[in-house]
Amino acid sequence: MTESRWYHTSPPAKLNLFLELLARREDGFHELDTVMIAIDWRDELRLRRTTQPGVRLSVDWIPNRAAVANELQVSEDDELLFIPTDGKNLVVRVLNRLSETLGLEGGWEVQLNKNIPSGAGMGGASSDAASALQLGWEAACETHPEMPASSKRELLLPLAAEIGSDVPFFLGGASLLGAPKSTEGIQCARATGRGEKLEFFPLANPLHAVVLYPAASVSTAKVYSRCTVPDSPRSSDDLVLALQGMSAETTFSLHNTLEAPARGLSSRIDPALECLSKAGLTHCHMTGSGSACFALADSSQQAALAAKTLRSTFPGGALIRPVMSCVVPSEIHIA
Repeated sequence: MTESRWYHTSPPAKLNLFLELLARREDGFHELDTVMIAIDWRDELRLRRTTQPGVRLSVDWIPNRAAVANELQVSEDDELLFIPTDGKNLVVRVLNRLSETLGLEGGWEVQLNKNIPSGAGMGGASSDAASALQLGWEAACETHPEMPASSKRELLLPLAAEIGSDVPFFLGGASLLGAPKSTEGIQCARATGRGEKLEFFPLANPLHAVVLYPAASVSTAKVYSRCTVPDSPRSSDDLVLALQGMSAETTFSLHNTLEAPARGLSSRIDPALECLSKAGLTHCHMTGSGSACFALADSSQQAALAAKTLRSTFPGGALIRPVMSCVVPSEIHIA
């Protein structure tokens, strides 16, 4: 085989606007009802096919490790900045599985530049994996032009769900999921099952927010171990209708049932939520299993001003970013 060109894209993060537990499954996971939006807080990922077997992954931080450590007020070797480059990284796992599934010879060279913090509930690792799967498919098609395009959906979706519950969301696009052409450019999805059963829909209006990651990761497993399934779970039906502009209601409520147990595990979450509220923002919540928190803004201008205020008022290190909803998947470029 020959080496491919470089394929690159910008994996986005996500926010959970709604997250409810419906039941505990026999496989140890939970049945969920969650609503996710993609946001323009992005990593950078590029890869190519190589003749050398295996996955060679290099990782750095944007703009650099020292700058991110300074924002978080931690040392450059702090575990918050540690990103594995072996099989513990979902990018490595998904590319190995893609090679196995397609019977590919050779391997992969991958460069990952991180922006999205780990242990934040923002889906950074899952988004990176989804982007690696998409880029890997395109690169494999270049070096193995005999691969039928018709098998893309049948191969990639099961691999995505196998790697992680959030990975299928970041695959997004209508062409991959077999959705009508009119749904391309989606920004939002309702997910059920353990998060892999998706109903994509466009937002009636862009959402603006400020995200605050308070220099503290939270273990997803520990958060779920402290959860109990409510006797009467809430439904995201009303929120989905409101986000699509199909509800007469002008207001909507957000919800995250994981917030309470996560707050019991990290003392940094309550100050984050309090500061977001004091900055004049609304709908202050944690995303996913934490520890990142967010609040909605009326406009990009309000979000930018609130983020600037928070950087001077939040006690301790944090990554604070104004964001807005964006589409998935991200555009692929070839060099």
